[in-house]
Amino acid sequence: MKREHKINFSPSKNDLNKIKDLLIQERKEYDDGFYCNWNIIENSFRRNELISLKLNDVPIGFVVWQQCDIFIEIDIMEIHYDYRKKGLGKIFFGMISESFKDKGVLAIKLFCQPKESELFWRKMGFIKFSNLGYSMSDISFYKPLIEVCAMTETPNKLNKIELWDVEPYQLRNNSPRWSWDINTDNGILDKPIIHPCNVNWNIRWTKNGKTEKECKVKYFSSDNPIDISPFMYIKKLDE
Repeated sequence: MKREHKINFSPSKNDLNKIKDLLIQERKEYDDGFYCNWNIIENSFRRNELISLKLNDVPIGFVVWQQCDIFIEIDIMEIHYDYRKKGLGKIFFGMISESFKDKGVLAIKLFCQPKESELFWRKMGFIKFSNLGYSMSDISFYKPLIEVCAMTETPNKLNKIELWDVEPYQLRNNSPRWSWDINTDNGILDKPIIHPCNVNWNIRWTKNGKTEKECKVKYFSSDNPIDISPFMYIKKLDE
C-alpha cells in the first residue's frame, strides 16, 4: 500500500486524543517522548498552534509552535518512536517550512532540545545563535526561510552594513563581528539581512564610501525599525 504523508495545521480533537495515546504508549514502552509536556501541547491545540503529521490518516508526529512577528518558534517537534530513522522528520519539517514560507514567515527559531537532536537540525540548515549578551539558551538555533544577504569577511569600502557584538561605548579599536555588502534600489535591499542581534549592539551603514549612520541597532531607524528581537531584520534603508 502506498504511504501518504499529510500535515494538518488544524488537527481535530480526535487527532489530539490519538497523539496523546501515542505519547502515553511511548512513555510506557520506551521511557521517552513528550508526554511530560502534555499541558503545553493541549494549550497549543487550543490556540491553533499545533500541526500534526499523518501517515495514511494516522497521526504519527506533531509540532508545537508560536507566532513571533516575522518568525515562528518551534517549541516541540516529535516523530513517534516507532517511526523514527525513516526520513519522516526531514519530510515533516520540509512540509512545515514550505507552508510557513508561503504564509510570509521569514525565519524559524527553536531550542535544540533534547541536545541529541542538534545533528538533525543542523542537517535541516539551522544555524546556532551567537551569544547575544543576555539570558538565552545556548541551544538556540534559527533558519531563514527566504534568500538573505550573505555575510562577507572582506566587505567592500563603498556600500555595506557592519555589526559589532558590543555597544558603541565599547568599540575602541574593535573590528566589526559581521559584515554584509549591500545593493539597493530606492533604498530596498536586493536581499534582506536577517541576523541574531542584541538591540544595543553597534551598527554602521556605509554608503558610497562614507558613514551614513552609526548607532545602536534600536536607534537605527524610526520609520523602518530593524530590531525584531532577537533578530536584526533589514529590508529597507532610509535614503
